[in-house]
Amino acid sequence: MGGSSYSRPVYSSSKGSSHSNKSRAAYQSVEKAHKDVLPSGDRRISTNVKNPIVIALDVTGSMGESTKIMFDKMPMFWGQIEQKGYLEDPAVSFVAIGDAYTDEAPLQVTDFEKGIAIDPWLKKIWLEGNGGGQTMESYDLAALFFLEKCSVPNMEHGFFFFIGDEGYYPLLDGKSTVPIFQELMNCFDTYFIHWPYRQSTIDDKRIVEDWRAILGERLLILKDPKAIVDVILGFIAMSIGIRDLNSYAKDLKDKGQDPDRIKTVVDILSKSKNLPAVRNVKMEEYKKNIGLLSNRDPFRKRKIV
Repeated sequence: MGGSSYSRPVYSSSKGSSHSNKSRAAYQSVEKAHKDVLPSGDRRISTNVKNPIVIALDVTGSMGESTKIMFDKMPMFWGQIEQKGYLEDPAVSFVAIGDAYTDEAPLQVTDFEKGIAIDPWLKKIWLEGNGGGQTMESYDLAALFFLEKCSVPNMEHGFFFFIGDEGYYPLLDGKSTVPIFQELMNCFDTYFIHWPYRQSTIDDKRIVEDWRAILGERLLILKDPKAIVDVILGFIAMSIGIRDLNSYAKDLKDKGQDPDRIKTVVDILSKSKNLPAVRNVKMEEYKKNIGLLSNRDPFRKRKIV
């Protein structure tokens, strides 16, 4: 695992876009999934840090913007964690989520890394941009991978952030996927940051209701994609108890964030400011008898039946 410093600047978004030309160029050259991030075979990931962070991004359609934004802002994200003391001994793993019924690479997972060592992994993510148009993506596979193929023996407080605009598939190999998400919530502080589904307000309402039934107040609606990093940092700082809502808002002001962005972030964080934290959970205790995996590879590309 690499060192903790971040030696490149934060990239600014280009005019009329939520991301920079630098991030656009970085992902234009990625034309297929890299073998290092695929979940196939005996691939497993692990980290010995106390506080792992997983950021699971829907990369279908317009949601590819979120990956580019994270690439732009990673120096700021990591720098704020270190400079403000938001989290002791962290590492980050990124997940790219697609659709197992239509995509060539429905799940891509990076190793846990620190600082500038995150960048080479981010550059391996393929923004396939497909998706099946069923208003559902394979978020369940991301949750399942970390329950079954991730080892975090020293974890004191883990965070898992989904970022997406669609719903989850209700079944995986004939079994309900709801227990998968429930088990993930037993291990990590789990949040779903939802971008409104642009194709249909009726579908968007249903998607929100479905996620709300599982996650409750851990489902957040984010209309400004540029606020992703500030929202994630806020949840981390407040869950650990390093900041409350007012002191985190002051941090945003002190770093020069504009008033509209501060209001957006504070409004979102205020809806979940009193949630209990998930701490000191040994994931191995949940792996013994949950029986979530099928006999076949659950991460395979599937056929619509």
